Amino acid sequence: MDSIKKHPEIKCFVTVATIVAQLEVILTEAKSLSLTSKNARVVAIRAGEAALGFKSITNFINEFSGRTIQTTEHINLHASQLFRLALHHLRASQFEQHLANSLSLFEHPQSRALHHKATGQVKDAMTALKHELQNLQWQFEEIEQQMRAAEYIAVTSRVEASQAGEFCASLESVSDYISSAAMRIKGAIETNLRTLDELERVFK
Repeated sequence: MDSIKKHPEIKCFVTVATIVAQLEVILTEAKSLSLTSKNARVVAIRAGEAALGFKSITNFINEFSGRTIQTTEHINLHASQLFRLALHHLRASQFEQHLANSLSLFEHPQSRALHHKATGQVKDAMTALKHELQNLQWQFEEIEQQMRAAEYIAVTSRVEASQAGEFCASLESVSDYISSAAMRIKGAIETNLRTLDELERVFK
């Protein structure tokens, strides 16, 4: 913990590594959901009239899993941007502090002007960093909403599966998978939201 306080750049590395690892979890689960929906659609077609409701549900599953994949890939690009912004803010803060220390020892017009400029750069860097943090939080929350919808769909699909006769067990296993995948994705989202919050506190 002390090393992180003395070297905030360590926290930057840890944060981005955590986010990327959890993004891999989300992406893997979302791709599996997409594949599951395609397989379930085949089963629903074979089940015919008994699984008409389930067939339309597979379209929803495929749609939100596709959106989740797209959002996750977009977030992946922003993770490296977050790292760059965090390091930029860190270096600007360190430079500003160095100039402030120099001014406390001796007053010089050029040093004063440099310090004023450095203070502005720190503010700009913090604004950019906060904007990126907020942007990532919004995107994670968007996926979280999609997973709440997935959990609702899982409940609905169980009802539809129960009416599918001999295909009931196959379709119920799909419903169970939707529910468990949504829970795993939500867990990854919660980890990343906590991680972003911790990073924000480091730079306050």
